[in-house]
Amino acid sequence: MQTSRKRVVITGIGILSSLAENVADFREALLNKKCGVADSERFSTWFENARAAEVLHDIDYSGLPEGLADSLDNAALWAYKVGKDALDQAGLADNAASLRDTGLIVGVSSAGTEAFLPLFEQRLEDFSLRKALFSGGFSSCCSSVSTLLGLQGGVELVATACTASPNAVGMAYDFIQNGKSKTMLAVGTEPIYLPTFAGFYALNVMHPDSCTPFSGQSGMSIGEGAGAVVLEEYEHAVARGATIYGEILSYATSCDAFHETGPDPRASGAVQVMHKALENAGLKPEQIDYVNAHGTGTEANDRIETLAMKKVFANHENLLISSTKSYFGHNIGAAGIVELIACLVTLPGHQVLPTLNFTKARPGCDLDYVPNDFLDRKINIFMKNNYAFGGNNCCMIVSMEPASVPVSTYEAKRVAISGIGAVSAIGHTLNEILENVWQGKQNVELGGVTFPDDTLEEAKELLKVLDETGQCADLFGDAFSFSNATLPESETNFKTFQVTGLEPRKHLRRFDPRKATRGGTFALIALCEALEQGKRKIKRDGDALGLIMGMSRGPQETTYKYLQSLKPDPRKVRTSEFPGSLMNAIPTFCGISEGIKGYTTTLATGENAALGALTYGYEIVRQNLQPQVIVGGADEYFPSMSLYMDAVTQKIQMTAAASDYQVYGKDAKGYVPGEGACMLLLEDPQTAAARGADVLAEVVGYGKSCSNSYFDVAELAEKSSSMALAVTRALADAGISAQEIDLVCGTSNGSDAHSRIEIDAICEVFGEKQPNVPVVNYNACFGFVASAAGLLNLAVIIDCIKKQSVPAIPNTVAFFDERVNFVRQPMKLAIKHVLLVGATEGGNYYALVIKE
Repeated sequence: MQTSRKRVVITGIGILSSLAENVADFREALLNKKCGVADSERFSTWFENARAAEVLHDIDYSGLPEGLADSLDNAALWAYKVGKDALDQAGLADNAASLRDTGLIVGVSSAGTEAFLPLFEQRLEDFSLRKALFSGGFSSCCSSVSTLLGLQGGVELVATACTASPNAVGMAYDFIQNGKSKTMLAVGTEPIYLPTFAGFYALNVMHPDSCTPFSGQSGMSIGEGAGAVVLEEYEHAVARGATIYGEILSYATSCDAFHETGPDPRASGAVQVMHKALENAGLKPEQIDYVNAHGTGTEANDRIETLAMKKVFANHENLLISSTKSYFGHNIGAAGIVELIACLVTLPGHQVLPTLNFTKARPGCDLDYVPNDFLDRKINIFMKNNYAFGGNNCCMIVSMEPASVPVSTYEAKRVAISGIGAVSAIGHTLNEILENVWQGKQNVELGGVTFPDDTLEEAKELLKVLDETGQCADLFGDAFSFSNATLPESETNFKTFQVTGLEPRKHLRRFDPRKATRGGTFALIALCEALEQGKRKIKRDGDALGLIMGMSRGPQETTYKYLQSLKPDPRKVRTSEFPGSLMNAIPTFCGISEGIKGYTTTLATGENAALGALTYGYEIVRQNLQPQVIVGGADEYFPSMSLYMDAVTQKIQMTAAASDYQVYGKDAKGYVPGEGACMLLLEDPQTAAARGADVLAEVVGYGKSCSNSYFDVAELAEKSSSMALAVTRALADAGISAQEIDLVCGTSNGSDAHSRIEIDAICEVFGEKQPNVPVVNYNACFGFVASAAGLLNLAVIIDCIKKQSVPAIPNTVAFFDERVNFVRQPMKLAIKHVLLVGATEGGNYYALVIKE
């Protein structure tokens, strides 16, 4: 049965760029052909001829609670500013009922960086513990912005470098398509910090003056900024009389699966993503009036992007193309959304944005790039393209005349899990892991923690500064002092769950150890196992297979090496580590290794980010956008500064025995970190059956929510109610009641706060409806593998469905809550429906209903 897509329109805009801090001034600057690239005072400290398009406006944050702005980084502050402006413009900022269902998708490349700049820039005296607490996590801007704006529809952070923000718009579009909300907020935010500037500078891709896309001397101009759009279901917008700026007709993503930084010389991925977006919109190339190109100004990008457009628009002689990066530089993670807004504010006046600074076209660049001057032309349908490191490609198609194009249709699919792969401390394959879980293996050998000397030296200097400045007492109370705390280097029993004895070539047909990180190796082994179990072989059809990965801390060792190379001279930074330090580096490695070229996205929403990947992959298959999608997460052990600080503050438990890790225990002492990966193959059950693959389980619904108490770490009641809201939404989406749930699987990391939020939410939903529903959690089997914890638990649960039996929660003897039927002994159980719940550290909640 064919399903008509919903019309999704834009009803609010917020902008911040080097040109302006509001929509009216931004439009005026564009029409006046103002260029925001200038000499950078900030980066001239280290670099000669440092040029950038910087945000230097004085921004009014007086509406924030007193002192809060000092606790937030620019990624969060800018996202808040443009998000609020967009909601205000849409007339939704004070609509509590609408905000309760509105979700937030943020695209960013270098989040969580600013709080640690004093470490990279060797000025420890400026370190702010409060800023590190609230802005030090990669996804912290999502949590802070959703809290400040009162959004409760759930959040995700897209970290696909230069395609992050258009990808965020696409995910927000999907959320409305899926009927999860009538309104969504999509944001791109990107301050430029030293690590990013140094990386591009060292690659010798910076233009000495201002970039001249498709012409003249090659080179990019780096920029910073933020943009936000409110997306809304068309009928909902019309009913409330909202102003409509345009209609999102479709979007698509793809992966080159070619190289970590360089584009595919055949332009295959770029061609594929444009064709897919056209297909999703039900359009032909000749219906596109204008393309707002990625157009970085570098030789390779401009030439290959031109080649891609020639292939897609071969018979379109009058196609108009321009690059707006000639105005405000390359805004990296925010580039796509800032460029989208530039189109939305100028095209209504029949003004097609020019490519500024255009001189003599470069070889291979022979299309109409609207050089230097505006073209007076009425545009209805335009395409917005962006490309990124890792071969991530994104394409959006937008109409300036809403409801002028017939809606496209799709055949809704069921979503089955047909393959699972996993690597953990208790096994290098799924079967090994399951065998050890069922045996209740208690004598897991944990790996010792040895911090690098430079990390220890830096940590001691930092702790001294924090004690001397009184920041410890301010945050943890007068009784707390780092000087009196147990330090991890002196704790002989500080160990974590680590993968040992792994021989990658025993599991992989192709493996390049020179490019493989620890986390990337885990992910690739798990991915290949999932494909093998699902009997899915990639034979030049990688474009039919997508890859969505959820990341927590990403490629830690590579990031460490890159950041350390900034000291003492950022001009000598190691460029070989730069692309590998990005959050999308692991899926890039997997995509290149196996030739996966379909929908590809990296979500860096934190703990349980792979559950976000699962919900997104579910929607891609359900909407028949892709026949199959691999979803998963991976984490690697590395003795980083963050691990050190988590140990000192007792967020994690310093122990020598695996049996000390007792989830839901009465005397919780923090969690024990683990490493590994888990990957699932999703597809329609009929597709799996046609290939002879078994259907292991089916995802029949999900719900998401987020709390508005990010800045109140002690507020557990609101957080548990928010998780309960996610469960209620999941049950409604699946079309079942709480009484039909046979088993609940939690994924709490085991800390007291995490466990109480999770269990209180379960009790709130089930209570009298299903008071004795069994509850399990298997994180103590393999350690808390942050991004993939939910999927590792799901792998165990799927085996429980197969066996109609449930292993006990490991290690815990005395449970902290007598209201709950924790599974203390292995038990036989008739299982048809399982509820899986999970949370991020920032207060984002997932609930999924899994069916046999």
